Amino acid sequence: MEAIARAILQGRLSASLIAAALFLATIYLPVVGGVLGMVAAVPAALIAWEVGTRGLVEVGAIGGVIIALATLQPFAPLAWLVAFWLPVGLAILPLRQGPYFAATGLGLAVVILGVMGAWVLALNGSPEELVRGWVSDGLRTWVESRGLPQADTERVLERLQADLVPTAAQFLPGAMGAGVLLTWAVNGLVGLRLAALIGDAPELGPTLRGFRSPDSALWLVIALGGLTWLGAGGPLGYWAGNGLVVMAALFMAQGLAVVHSARLAFGLARGWLVAFYIVMGLFLQIALAVALLGLADVWADFRSKLNSADSS
Repeated sequence: MEAIARAILQGRLSASLIAAALFLATIYLPVVGGVLGMVAAVPAALIAWEVGTRGLVEVGAIGGVIIALATLQPFAPLAWLVAFWLPVGLAILPLRQGPYFAATGLGLAVVILGVMGAWVLALNGSPEELVRGWVSDGLRTWVESRGLPQADTERVLERLQADLVPTAAQFLPGAMGAGVLLTWAVNGLVGLRLAALIGDAPELGPTLRGFRSPDSALWLVIALGGLTWLGAGGPLGYWAGNGLVVMAALFMAQGLAVVHSARLAFGLARGWLVAFYIVMGLFLQIALAVALLGLADVWADFRSKLNSADSS
């Protein structure tokens, strides 16, 4: 890991080649690419922390040229810069001044909400109907590629249209936004972890266990909830409802901070934490419960109670 960090920081060209290679692997490797997306912008985080704004801009420009030459597609470097490089790199810059993880996370969530809002405003029709069509067409293509008999294909599609498509169409943009927020967060944290191996970087464990969303995040959740209710059935309500899904990811981070603090307070082995993450990955209800735990922590302040019990 240390060797990778030093290779990235060896020079602008080496950093650009590594960054471009990670992005190209993300879009061209069908199975591994999804995993590599979680680290495709790690060089941006490392360079932003160690070098600063100038290095971030220079490596981003060189990497964009490499990606354009490799793909021969003008929009590929733009997608890389907008979706990976700039959000992660720019999010790390404020952290050089202090451990402002909560404010940075809220800022990234607001950026995603803004993009979702602009998309809804740009549409002429119902965004939910448009997403429903995307989901329906995607499921039909996937089911038909399975090579099932025609009667079985139609039966499966009918079941999916009734059970899965409505729910997916209602929350898909928010789920995608939460996934983007998670991807940016993982890239940034891995980049800071590499920075800690070769120089001064914040101690992530205690900082993240103390993660607490700003009060403005709670008011934003309340506002989005009100808009979801008032605008039910319309584009405004659709955007606000999916915005709540994005904000749930932020409060899930706070809930996980409570879980990690509880593990230390009760002296549980790390294996329990690994098992918890596996279960949370398998069951959406657990992730929702963790987000609600983070929301409740705004009032209950569970970690102060855990610290009090641990000290006594």
